[in-house]
Amino acid sequence: MKQPSCPVWPLTILIAIVFSVIGVQTQAQEKPKDLADLSLEDLMNVRVTSVARKEQKLSHSAAAVYVITQEDIRRSGVTNIPDALRMAPGVDVAQISASAWAISIRGFADRYANKVLVLVDGRSVYNANFSGVYWDAQDVPLEDIDRIEVIRGPGGTVWGANAVNGVINIITKKASETHGGLVTAIGGSQDTADGLFQYGGKVGSTGDYRAFARYHTLGDGKFPNGTQAADGWLLGHAGFRSDWQLSQRDTMTVQGDLLADQAGETVTEVFSNSNTLQSATFNYKTKLRSGNIMGRWNRTLSGSSDLSVQAYYDDYTVQQDGFTDSRHTFDLDFHHHFALNGRNDIVWGLGYRVSADNFVPGYSLSLSPPRRTDNLFTAFLQDEIKITKSLWFILGGKLEHNAYTGFATESGAQLLWTPTQRQAAWLSIMRAIRQPSREDTDTQGDFSIIPLPNGLPGVVLLTTDPILAAQESVVSLQSGYRRQINSRLSLDLAAFGNFYANLATFETRTPFFAATPLPHIVLPLVGDDEGTAVSAGGEVFLTWNATRRWRITPEYSLTTLDVGHTKISNDTSLQRLESQLAKHKVGFRSLLTLPHNFECDSTINYVSRLSVGIPAYTRFDTRLGWKTSERTEISIVGQNLLSPRHPEFFDSFTIHNTAVQRSVFGKITWRF
Repeated sequence: MKQPSCPVWPLTILIAIVFSVIGVQTQAQEKPKDLADLSLEDLMNVRVTSVARKEQKLSHSAAAVYVITQEDIRRSGVTNIPDALRMAPGVDVAQISASAWAISIRGFADRYANKVLVLVDGRSVYNANFSGVYWDAQDVPLEDIDRIEVIRGPGGTVWGANAVNGVINIITKKASETHGGLVTAIGGSQDTADGLFQYGGKVGSTGDYRAFARYHTLGDGKFPNGTQAADGWLLGHAGFRSDWQLSQRDTMTVQGDLLADQAGETVTEVFSNSNTLQSATFNYKTKLRSGNIMGRWNRTLSGSSDLSVQAYYDDYTVQQDGFTDSRHTFDLDFHHHFALNGRNDIVWGLGYRVSADNFVPGYSLSLSPPRRTDNLFTAFLQDEIKITKSLWFILGGKLEHNAYTGFATESGAQLLWTPTQRQAAWLSIMRAIRQPSREDTDTQGDFSIIPLPNGLPGVVLLTTDPILAAQESVVSLQSGYRRQINSRLSLDLAAFGNFYANLATFETRTPFFAATPLPHIVLPLVGDDEGTAVSAGGEVFLTWNATRRWRITPEYSLTTLDVGHTKISNDTSLQRLESQLAKHKVGFRSLLTLPHNFECDSTINYVSRLSVGIPAYTRFDTRLGWKTSERTEISIVGQNLLSPRHPEFFDSFTIHNTAVQRSVFGKITWRF
């Protein structure tokens, strides 16, 4: 029996408006709290480290960078990192199922988007087999995040390969900032349950620590047509961080995590390794286990010189689509920052990574060889040259040697002009690459079955060849302008033009007959690098302190993409990159601090249609929070309130997409 839809959103909007009016009228009656403590000057002077591998003011960064702060995360009411990234202009976030997302920057969206480098405290979580990120495994407790730095545009000169369209660096709080106990509990619709227990304190006179355990579960959703799906998600996560003051000049951090999750999905797979040749649709459970440990030593050499040495070991095993993928990675990184002659500010570094995997074939997919060990060597240098008091020229380059294509270079030049303390303009030209992965060089699998006129089935066989694999590259032209117009209003805008070469393509070859496992016609697709693309667009956002209690942040993003290929190519797969692009995105965030420790925060996001068959949608989320004391906070959150459900993406990696549903949940946070 069909359940009547509940008109929640008109009531929610009415409540938000009422509280907004109350807050504006009573702003003079009580001392302002959170928003008044963070002025626009503070926002412009937020310290970032991801742009140049050194600490610098946001206002002094010659890049399109956006910082999602801890306060942004808390007041958004989100429960995972992908939803938090919706706050960043130019970042495309589309949910595919309960535990799968397509996240990219400035286009090229896919479940395993391969042109964005994602880091957690400087540790790469980019998958080396399939060129992407398992977003369900990136489960940093949101209360422990200090900030998320999002760079729109290439970051290859300091971060290396795969930072083609941008970098996302999730930076956690120091252990000294999380002393005491923390308990959070979430419950609500769609069988949502979430719990976090954490405790931190001192170790002797020089150390601090925290340890946590988290549990998360989400019930099965629905397909876009309203029928029941089987995409429920279950996750367990435990970890720790410790920070040590070894001397006045030396600090050390040691941290680690263990994670296990299980997620349902509906898949369509080809079975070609048996006595039958068929395609079947069925429900499947993906299982993932991962762990990592990282150590970092920082030493201050002088007031203008410091160095850092970081090492981590990462291990994961995932069972998905019938295959088992295991990988072990060790990474060692060194970088040194120093000033020279009062005009040159230099950062340089070296890196080494060794990674070994073991791939057990799935229903039809295999990698050959099944085991492989790869080495990566890197070196980079970047110099920020002070030309005048208000003009800087930044020049950088990176040299890498990977196991697939040998040596590779990335380079960039930026010009930064700060005519006043409240405004900055910048220009840049950057070249970045994406190095090939196992998917690009060692894949063999039956992709789909197509009925043919002669009565025999046609099996699309996909293969990739190390000889044909090349480094995808982009040359990016960017410009930007930031200005604090007055004490209440700031503006940030950026424009870009990206020119891509050697994009991965799939070329058709001459069909041939095969007798096993049953007679059929093989339709070969061979991976190559004949693709090209041009993208252009920009982002603009404002931050307006309408009153001392009310902050409003509107934003708009435009991205266009035109793909093509060389004359010798017959590829048609690149067209999906255009069909999976949302050209327009509009966002509006309102953070309102009310009397008596109440907060009312709302977000509206409009995303234009995807020509692959996803209609445009408007997402409305709202949160009502109450700090009952310094230690306790209660909040009620409504997400996707404008419709019972809507699809956001159509996945091309065998799974069937489900719809994002309207949901309401409550959260309690207690500190002791």
